[in-house]
Amino acid sequence: MKFQHRPLVRLTNRIGIAALALLLLPSLIAALVYQGESGESFSFLNHSLSELGRYGTSPLAVLVNGGLFFGGLALTLSFIFSNWLINRSFRSPLLVCGVLLSLCLSGCGLFPVNVGALHSKAMMAFYAMTILCALFYCRSILVDKPPRWGVVPAVAAALFASNLLFRDDAMLVLQDRYPFGLFGAERPLIWWPALLGWLLLVSVTLWLFYALVLVFRDGEAEPQRPDPH
Repeated sequence: MKFQHRPLVRLTNRIGIAALALLLLPSLIAALVYQGESGESFSFLNHSLSELGRYGTSPLAVLVNGGLFFGGLALTLSFIFSNWLINRSFRSPLLVCGVLLSLCLSGCGLFPVNVGALHSKAMMAFYAMTILCALFYCRSILVDKPPRWGVVPAVAAALFASNLLFRDDAMLVLQDRYPFGLFGAERPLIWWPALLGWLLLVSVTLWLFYALVLVFRDGEAEPQRPDPH
């Protein structure tokens, strides 16, 4: 990487980290003011991210969905530009996994739970892509991107996504509302689809943060080449 590109790589890396914050912080803020249809407060143990993005129930739904959409797009651009500035290649497993996961997160914000079937398809695509990307990412880490503990968030994300994708009631829990009043006004203390969804989001965020760190590390570690001009 040429010396003059280093400030740009640092900038795109900072944009990526800010985008990761945009995926999480709006949900935390929205959870503070949320009041459900039964008058209940929000709980990460039994309320899903989709409920925070539901227009008509969540006062800050637009903030949650906008954070996912614009955060995912900004993260996508961060991976693409950083990788291009460093090695001009778009075949890196870190880049491919980062871009695909970021676009899936953006799609979840673009299609909130109010649109029903489209939201379900976006979420199922996110689950499937998480599992697929985890395979390629972990292989890359184990083969040529140490330290090996970097696979931990990806493995955790794949396990959570697998549980959500292959549940018997997977499509039901992704439909509008909780789900169709199946459990009435009283929710169980822990509703596992909701809790697993939050654990998945946190795991993917840590995974993408680590990928950003690796991309930046590659750029800093690469020896400077003389400029032929």
